[in-house]
Amino acid sequence: MSHAGDVPDLELTRVMAASPDAIWSAWNDPASIAQWWGPAEFTSTVRELNVADGGRFDVVMHGPDGTDFANVYIFDEVEPARRVAYVHQGSEEWGLAPSRSVMLIDVEDQGVSRTRVTLRSYYASDEDRRRHLEDFQAADGARQLLERLEEVARSR
Repeated sequence: MSHAGDVPDLELTRVMAASPDAIWSAWNDPASIAQWWGPAEFTSTVRELNVADGGRFDVVMHGPDGTDFANVYIFDEVEPARRVAYVHQGSEEWGLAPSRSVMLIDVEDQGVSRTRVTLRSYYASDEDRRRHLEDFQAADGARQLLERLEEVARSR
């Protein structure tokens, strides 16, 4: 999956006080993902996790108001402790995503337990971009997700 030259619809970077291996470990453990996946005040239930090329990530985010948001992602490119790329598929509960959005998470070692994590989102249509960035407040949610990932990774 290459997006070289493409401008992402959403790009966030956070330098984390955790090693790339700790961040990778937080990605590969369903109990850890349940602690950090999604915006603040959300919890998650991981129904399936196979962090490998072609693997599935089936997760239900539980909102603070009790609403459940089920999502299935397919990993398109996985480089342990370096990169995770996945495509949003939608869900059985909410239906297939009308267009497939792509997320890239790059992990760069900055030395001595410091890691730069960059999240990039590419939406497949203008409507998908509007829904995520405006209706779902994806930028705030992604920022909170990265903060929560750092907290979990630091504890590993």
